Amino acid sequence: MAHISQLLCIFAAINTRTQTMKPRLLSVICLMLASVALWAQGPNQTGKYYRPADGKTGEELKTALFDIIREPNVVSYDGLKQAYVKTDTRADGYLRDFYSDITQYVPGSDMAAGQYEGYSYNREHAVCQSWFKSVSPMYSDIVMVIPTDGYINSRRNDNPFGEVVTNAANVNASQTGYSKWGAPKADLGQPAAVTTVFEPNDEVKGDIARIYLYMATCYQDRATKFVNGKGEHVFNANGTTYQPLQQWVFNLMMKWSKQDPVDEVERARNNAVKEVQGNRNPFVDYPGLEDYIWGDKKDKPFSYDYYEGVKQGDDMGDDPDVEPIGEMAVIPLNNTFFDTTWTGARPTGKGEPTQIVGKMGNVTVTYAKGTSGQSMYCNNTHIRLYKYNLLTFRITGDEFTKIEFKVLANANNKQLSASNGTMDGYTWTGETDEVVFKLADTENGNMQIGSATVYTPKKESAGIETITPTTSDERMEAVYTMDGRRVKKLQKGVHIVRMNNGDVMKVLATN
Repeated sequence: MAHISQLLCIFAAINTRTQTMKPRLLSVICLMLASVALWAQGPNQTGKYYRPADGKTGEELKTALFDIIREPNVVSYDGLKQAYVKTDTRADGYLRDFYSDITQYVPGSDMAAGQYEGYSYNREHAVCQSWFKSVSPMYSDIVMVIPTDGYINSRRNDNPFGEVVTNAANVNASQTGYSKWGAPKADLGQPAAVTTVFEPNDEVKGDIARIYLYMATCYQDRATKFVNGKGEHVFNANGTTYQPLQQWVFNLMMKWSKQDPVDEVERARNNAVKEVQGNRNPFVDYPGLEDYIWGDKKDKPFSYDYYEGVKQGDDMGDDPDVEPIGEMAVIPLNNTFFDTTWTGARPTGKGEPTQIVGKMGNVTVTYAKGTSGQSMYCNNTHIRLYKYNLLTFRITGDEFTKIEFKVLANANNKQLSASNGTMDGYTWTGETDEVVFKLADTENGNMQIGSATVYTPKKESAGIETITPTTSDERMEAVYTMDGRRVKKLQKGVHIVRMNNGDVMKVLATN
């Protein structure tokens, strides 16, 4: 982080041709700069939890994270049932199920053997307990022991995760095809002894991957011993504390983590896990962290409060040319916007997505099936919002103040609910960068929505028109908000600025 004197040089160069900095403003800036060290905070309200890993790289970074998250204060195996009330209650009040999308289990209710899908749930060890001989604390680590349908879990048995051969006679699936199990694809690199794998749904593959990366980190001093039974095909007895997974599994988890990025559900679960057992999964808090440990960024120092990984909600990525929508934009909610071939109901094929995504400028809209077996519908004029479907609006580098929906005439006065803010008919108001809409819990049927008009605050001058560099090496290369989202330019408030000479500094923009 740059010294305060460096920052003052930047501010001294502001608007030198047209303005003289007022003494009062300069005093405020100096006061804020003097407090820079106090602002260093990690993501997701983690504060300085990850500070001991700051500046570390590669294997040293992994060991630092191990020291931070090791020896969780786990609840008992029986205590998991009640702990799931905190960690895995869905938006509709039922229990989140990692293996089935048709279940409606009540969090905290009793478990039983699964006679058929939807009959009962149980505690599933994503890393099979037989592989580590049911030893604590792994035995009841709630990061890894997840709620699943009992019948589908028994179909997984103690087989590794993987990807199954498509359209094969020896491949089976849950009722809707949400989970599959059978012969593995030939190109996974698995040993010949692995003849059956279990493939979770695309929407939880990243969750599973980050659980495995967590296990390889939190238990790096024991993971090479998770080789009992079929565990020998997943963990490597001859591996290292740095990378204890078999290479084919490691490659698969790295791939899945990128294919299914961290979402709000996973972040909420991670926060609840901290309440339950006192530690966190760093791969959820820092998306793309695996690249800093094992990938192409392993030589780049990790910064717990200024992290250059994959920003959640930063759908602009590293592309500075994405233009903000302005103060108002009309977004058509149809199959053109979502770039799908659907001309009606979601096709029933096993490979069909359970969510579709559309983008306009710095706004991303996600239309998702949700937590039950409800339908989805999208044609060239509208989408249909069924009970438990989720419609998520997210904006990068700005916030929404109002969203107005154009609802077709046959909505029959159905009501929308929102994750935050206020609904008045079909108009939402609030101040947030993300809001999730669904039908009110009392509603059935569907609501047909043709478009959404989104509004952002009226733009005001940030008080900094330009920054005149003191040398040719001091141009702004990237600007981030304090929560790590990349934006196109300085706005009112405090920003992290990376100069193209490598310096990183905090900069205050005022009116």
